[in-house]
Amino acid sequence: MVNGEINNEKILLVEDDKALATTISNLLRVKGYDVTHAGDGAAGIQKAFALLPDLILCDISMNEISGYDVFNVLKESSATAMIPFVFLTAKSDLKDIRFGMQLGADDYIVKPFEYDELITSIATRLNKAEAHRKANEEKFIALSMISPYGIYIYQDDKFIETNPGLSATFGYSRNELLNMGFKDLILDTDRPAALEKIRRCQQGFDKEIHISFRVKHKDGSILRAELYGIEGLKIKGRSSLIGMLTQSKLEIQETSGLENLSLSEIEEFEKAVDLIAGKRSYVSTELINKLISVFRDNEAEKEKPAEDLINFSDRELEVLGFVCLGLSTKEIADKMFISSRTVEKHRANLMTKTDAKNIIEVIIYAVKNKLIDI
Repeated sequence: MVNGEINNEKILLVEDDKALATTISNLLRVKGYDVTHAGDGAAGIQKAFALLPDLILCDISMNEISGYDVFNVLKESSATAMIPFVFLTAKSDLKDIRFGMQLGADDYIVKPFEYDELITSIATRLNKAEAHRKANEEKFIALSMISPYGIYIYQDDKFIETNPGLSATFGYSRNELLNMGFKDLILDTDRPAALEKIRRCQQGFDKEIHISFRVKHKDGSILRAELYGIEGLKIKGRSSLIGMLTQSKLEIQETSGLENLSLSEIEEFEKAVDLIAGKRSYVSTELINKLISVFRDNEAEKEKPAEDLINFSDRELEVLGFVCLGLSTKEIADKMFISSRTVEKHRANLMTKTDAKNIIEVIIYAVKNKLIDI
């Protein structure tokens, strides 16, 4: 992969020395990298979750929230754990270097450094990450081939990969599907709204989607379908939508009877949904504890006026509390005696009210303002 001059990879630079940050940013931009600067550890954590960069450069010695704190939080989330992480520091003591590497950092560059050294390190780490992504892509495709669920990879307006489960559900062969897009499957009346939501996720406005619409089976019959998708998988250097497209469970039950679906099949379906949507592993109790440690205990306490705080409903706060415990949408729905779709609506409201791009940003807001008690 890595020739930064043509691929424009995203790099997050977390550095509190403004002059040095400007110099490094300008150098990397000349090399073709898309650089975002965060001036402290708190901003670095929030921007990492919002941007999901290809690589993170992070100073260690920063006030309140150190580079070690940033690293520990990001490595606890499946969304950011695999991002290459390079420490920048003026500390040249061997113990500090060993400590950083023992944490799991990908590299450790001691200031002052030669800029060629920095560029080489970035290129090496990005190349390694690309090789890992390709291996995971191949593994995913191999596993999808034996999955009973309809799985797709979608780029621009076309399917670039589908599995036998998708063909079995909707009647089209793999070759036929690879010459089609969602616009060819979705019923005319449902198409505009569905395509708009798919487009938003592809462009990164929404990190995940779960929508329902009617689909034309190859035999001419109409089926109700459920689409689950996440944005972010890179195929050939371009972002793609990856997910599951299955016949609605309600319709399956209506056509074949609930007795024909075993409890284990239903549970496996829900697990697959959680996995593909990234909800179960995205927020863990350990991650929440580290966010609390960083944002509630390490940051200087700044009490916000009551009128500046966002007004969440009791239901929204209840959903947020369960999210912080690592529960899936289905588990939250069961505990609150509401539908999964209602849970998703509350999650969307939380993100809209806080102007957050993902649920982690909502949690950080709640932690900093002590809105949740864990």
